This record gives sequence, structure tokens and C-alpha cells, in this order.
Amino acid sequence: MLCPVSVSHRKTFDPSRLTVRELLAAYVSILDELLSRRLIRTRNSPLGDLVESLALRAYGGELAPNSQKSYDVLAADGRRVQVKARLIDPADKRSQNFSAFRSWDFDIALFVVFDTGTYDLLWAREVTQDEAREIGRWVGHTASSRLLVRQVASIGTDVTARLAEAYDRIDEPETLLPRVTS
Repeated sequence: MLCPVSVSHRKTFDPSRLTVRELLAAYVSILDELLSRRLIRTRNSPLGDLVESLALRAYGGELAPNSQKSYDVLAADGRRVQVKARLIDPADKRSQNFSAFRSWDFDIALFVVFDTGTYDLLWAREVTQDEAREIGRWVGHTASSRLLVRQVASIGTDVTARLAEAYDRIDEPETLLPRVTS
């Protein structure tokens, strides 16, 4: 027989009172516990949506529709920005990849790295399409190019401060940020 969860028990946690950073820290703790209980195998996360929101705040403009395969943000200056993010453990020295590139119809790629245990921003780099192509490694069976975190860390332009400023304002209302609805 199933035991229903009481309504009063469900109301003991009120996430509406937490900042975005507190919510993300709680999320990491929940994932850790679920992993330790062997209930999940991966750390699939809200990272992609978070970094697109940060890019929108940092670059202005509008989010591309979800169906847009080549870029995520159309910046206020007209550049098409492909956003890539990765959670890493700074102590882990293994090679780590950003998600693969399957098309190159963008002006710049924004690579953002966060600490896997805290969601703290570690660094952000703005890389031209040509720079990304140059270091990308073609993977035939997925018809895509992969870029290693350590390779990206030393190319392009450091935009960590720009993204950190946007992250510091993450709890501010988005009412001034335009969104694509289609």
C-alpha cells in the first residue's frame, strides 16, 4: 500500500524565499544525495538554461527560439552567440569536453565554466567561430566537433567579469530583458 505524502510535509520547503544561488546550492546537495543513494547516474542540470539567461543579461538582445540550432542569443549588437557551459571539479584533471558543435552558423561562441560543487562561475571566454573551428576535433560517428575545456581556457577573450556581473544580478527581475516567444 502506498503512503501518501501529507500536504503539511510538502509545505515545509519554500523555495520561493531563496535566491537563485541558494536554489542552485540546494540543487547540488540534492543531486549529491541522490547519487549517493544510487537513484541517479548523472548530474543533468539546469546549467544550459542558466548560462543562456546569463548571456542574455550580459550581451542584451534576445534569446533565439529553442528550435534554432546554431546560436542561442541574438546579442544587442547583432552578433549570433552560441552558448556552451560546463560544470567541472577544479581538482579533476581529466579531459572534459564542452557539448559538441554540429553547425557553425554563429559569430561567437561563449564558453562558461562553473564549479560542479557550488555553481560558482570559474571563467568565461568569448571565442570567434574561426578560433573554435581551429581547435575543434572532428568526431565522425557523431558528425560533430568537440572542444576540450583546457583548450578553450587559453583562447579568445576573457569575459569572466562580464558574466560575473550578470550572475551577481541574477535575482533581479527580468522585466527589461526581451524574450523570443516563438
